[in-house]
Amino acid sequence: MNDQENNIMLLRQMVEESVSRKMKTPADFQFLTGVIQERCRETLGVTTLKRIWGYIDGYDTLRFSTLSLLARCVGFRDWDDFVENHNGKGESSNLVLGRSLYATDVPLDEQLTITWAPDRRVLLQHNGNGYFTVIESENSKLKPDDSFHCTCFIIGQPLYLDHFVRGNKTPTLFVVGNKGGLTNVERKKS
Repeated sequence: MNDQENNIMLLRQMVEESVSRKMKTPADFQFLTGVIQERCRETLGVTTLKRIWGYIDGYDTLRFSTLSLLARCVGFRDWDDFVENHNGKGESSNLVLGRSLYATDVPLDEQLTITWAPDRRVLLQHNGNGYFTVIESENSKLKPDDSFHCTCFIIGQPLYLDHFVRGNKTPTLFVVGNKGGLTNVERKKS
């Protein structure tokens, strides 16, 4: 297997890990299309995803823009950034050099303020087991009473919210700080 194939295989694994789902059925690929749309605000066709995963036969080469979109979905700037961080060695780990706070270290009912560029500020309350509710929101698409699950807040990294719920809608994935990541996480006693 050459470096390109190895990197594509690693990218597929990272995408599956980030969405907590293996790509095995047509419904899985449809789900992934929705995740990409939510995280990156761009569309990638189900057929293209099936080709990348080898679910159907397709072209021998993939476009840079297609690979970049998948790389952005898991937190990289583009395909080149992904390859540079893995040096074609199929490494599955990345060192994250940012101050972090794990949800397991946040007591029940404690409040956190998270911020990200350009001027987003959200006050959260921990409901336990990594579930949070939005209390206040400034300049953000998050709204009071939105709820979600996350495991770790990392300065300089996007925050991926799984089981994101607004009202009676079906849980989905949501990302904040997609460009530049979180700028601050501050703990407050309620």
